[in-house]
Amino acid sequence: MLIVSTDPAHSLRDALGPRVPARLRAVELNAPRTFARWIARNRRAASDALEHGTWLDRDDIAAVLELPLPGIDELVGLIEIDRLAHAAPHAGRAAERTRERTLAYDIVVIDTAPTGHTLRLLTAPHIVTIVADLLDRLQDEHRAIRARLARIRRPETADLLIADVARQAAQVASHLRSRMQTCFHWVTLPEAMSIAETADALEALGRDRIHVPEIIVNQVLTDEGPCPVCDRRRLEQAEILREIGRTLGARRRVTIVPAQSAEPKGAKGLDAIATSLVRTGALATTLSRPAGRRRRHAANSLPPGVKTLTDPASLDAVRDARLIFVGGKGGVGKTTVAAALALSVARARPGERVLLLSTDPAHSLLDVFQGRVPSILSVVEIDAIAAFKARLKTFERLFDELTGLAGRAADLMELAPPGIDELFGMLTVFTARQQYDRIVVDTAPTGHALRLLETPDVALNWVHVLMRLLLKYREVVHAPEFASQLIDLAKGIGDLQTLFSDHRATRFLVVTRAAALPRLESARLLARLRRLRFATPAIIVNGMTLAPGRCRRCCRTAETERIELQALRRVAGHRGIIRTPLAAPAPRGLSAIDRWRRLWIAD
Repeated sequence: MLIVSTDPAHSLRDALGPRVPARLRAVELNAPRTFARWIARNRRAASDALEHGTWLDRDDIAAVLELPLPGIDELVGLIEIDRLAHAAPHAGRAAERTRERTLAYDIVVIDTAPTGHTLRLLTAPHIVTIVADLLDRLQDEHRAIRARLARIRRPETADLLIADVARQAAQVASHLRSRMQTCFHWVTLPEAMSIAETADALEALGRDRIHVPEIIVNQVLTDEGPCPVCDRRRLEQAEILREIGRTLGARRRVTIVPAQSAEPKGAKGLDAIATSLVRTGALATTLSRPAGRRRRHAANSLPPGVKTLTDPASLDAVRDARLIFVGGKGGVGKTTVAAALALSVARARPGERVLLLSTDPAHSLLDVFQGRVPSILSVVEIDAIAAFKARLKTFERLFDELTGLAGRAADLMELAPPGIDELFGMLTVFTARQQYDRIVVDTAPTGHALRLLETPDVALNWVHVLMRLLLKYREVVHAPEFASQLIDLAKGIGDLQTLFSDHRATRFLVVTRAAALPRLESARLLARLRRLRFATPAIIVNGMTLAPGRCRRCCRTAETERIELQALRRVAGHRGIIRTPLAAPAPRGLSAIDRWRRLWIAD
């Protein structure tokens, strides 16, 4: 069996532990490295195709092929997985040394990136097909000249590469849609925001004819006796699970994973999870409705007498910042924290313009506010596809003049390729920084948040190459408006890079949980942010069980969190620690977020 992670912020080996079972191979896919190997193997053929069909010479093509490609994680991921899953077995010392050995596996399990980027990953075969078609058209004139003048009709390396790329894309698309070969198991949490995200994802997968036979609901509380917090959480979860049974699970299997006091790690812990799964038939008896009347307000696990923050915006980590990024591992509550923080900043500075911006393609900001945005705050969920299409005409004209394939660029541009969220997230921050006094950015989960922060460097490389091409081919390409846009963009990117590295103006707050996997990923995130020269003044440890009382479950959870918090303090070093209390239900709507943000604790 093979298990592959496509999330650029891998945590697969964290979950499996150091000892992977002998019959299981675990791979954390490094898609950029895989793409670099592919380019190295096919550079000559790709260069031939581009040289035959464009005005570019070899030096220009080499420069383009060396550029980093946003979204390459998604584009290469599926093809590499398909190669691992379906390649014929072969071995050998040389292959082992180059890590190019492939095996045929009976079962391949794919641990995907979070929702928005997984949905983009599934468009990869379509994008590859369009790219192959464009390359094929670029090659057409060269084939005709070769056949007419040299009377050579056998395929060249460029023809073979184009045919191979098209074949791979068709093969991957076929495997994805085959119910005999592939099925998706969608994992969610028994929370309103997670269920809304799941509904959107299942609808998108249905449009792509991808079958999802099972929904797995993780971290479901079982009854371990009366508790003011757990009772309220079980009540909410029971209502959500009944709703799943009526709607999303009507034609699908629903599997419940009971919540654990400590995060399962290693083969033994994961085996225990596997044996505890509960199928749909046991739903009603497993989650009985807790006794007692419904509470009007949320129950918060907060010890009496503790000193709380009435205004998180007063913290040194936030006070003077003009641009605040909020990020961390998927599922730790980044969006709710970002909403509470932005609300606190807006209330503390009534005369300033404050923007709360989401760059995650699976948006949930409006869900946090229950669709009612407070008047003191602007909230924007970036629609990257709409923004991309608004800029198509200029790019299409440039492509047409460089290639002569009039109108063909639209086929590729209409796809909104992977990486577009990060690109337009960066452009939106670039534009908004002049319109707002303060911006709070709710980022995508770790891997794609880092890609957003690296985008200015990537974009500037592209701008420099494009400006050089426009200057070199000014007799062929007439695009003065595009050249002017590139100059303005280069200046703006430079300003943004300066702002990113300004430790007084820009901060990155890492949100995590007091659990092993989020802690390990947070440590890696902080290391990457340090290399990117971002200020990271505080870690927000979200949803802590601060007052366990006599509840057995809460006591066990609180003890685990105490141990993990000690480890987080070592990771934090000089950084501040902010703890937020577990709330039941999770804060939703303006009043609930306002109450919850006043209960934060700064250590």
